[in-house]
Amino acid sequence: MRTLRNLAAGLALLAPLALTGCQGGTADAALTPDGATARPPAVDAPLTATTWTVGAVDGTAAPADRAASFTLAPDGRVSGTLGCNRFSAPVTVTGPTLTIGPPTSTRMACEGPAGAQERALTALFAAGPLTWSIHGQALTLTAPDGKNLTAEAGSAAE
Repeated sequence: MRTLRNLAAGLALLAPLALTGCQGGTADAALTPDGATARPPAVDAPLTATTWTVGAVDGTAAPADRAASFTLAPDGRVSGTLGCNRFSAPVTVTGPTLTIGPPTSTRMACEGPAGAQERALTALFAAGPLTWSIHGQALTLTAPDGKNLTAEAGSAAE
């Protein structure tokens, strides 16, 4: 009887420890030496097959009401919206650079900030080979003259 009582007391002490391991935290979290939980760095989004939403063109924030976005398809095409007009163009990716060919687009008139964004994007895309870099979920395209675009990864294109 005494053995069963000791066993029951021991199990009662171990149960909270076992349950503690089942709650809180996620499988990808890791403990740092100071005991804090750290997450591994975000994996870079892929250049192709990702919908990129423009955040700024050469330091000017994109208009909130006219989001520009684009997707580079693995078959060598880029398509999306410049804020007002939809577009499609051939694209060639060679190492850290990409070149966007002449676009075809709809022809809606667009004024104000959305029109300025569209003109800036069109000029940037036509500026020659663009250097690209991805850090986490952020894409930067930089033209030879230093003008650039920043965009955030949205969803994977279907």
